[in-house]
Amino acid sequence: MDKRFHTMTHIQQMEARLAVYRKIEERPGLPLPEVLKLLRTGLRITRAEISRMTNLSVRYLQEIEHGQANPTMDIADQLLKPFGLRMGVVME
Repeated sequence: MDKRFHTMTHIQQMEARLAVYRKIEERPGLPLPEVLKLLRTGLRITRAEISRMTNLSVRYLQEIEHGQANPTMDIADQLLKPFGLRMGVVME
């Protein structure tokens, strides 16, 4: 958990997760970098924590967030799986 914030209770963590999921649902087609940043900030976790959960380097996560990396679908799924999410197709 990001040390800038006080530790959340389990209920607060679940409420934060549901709030983030609602934001993602409200904006179908959200680019992966924005989803990653939304997850990280909304759940108050660091890139280092996401790195440990996904086995991706902190630097690579930062590059994805800044739109400097072009992850494969497998990497995107690897990144989203710990959050109960997966990539999909959305009609415009």
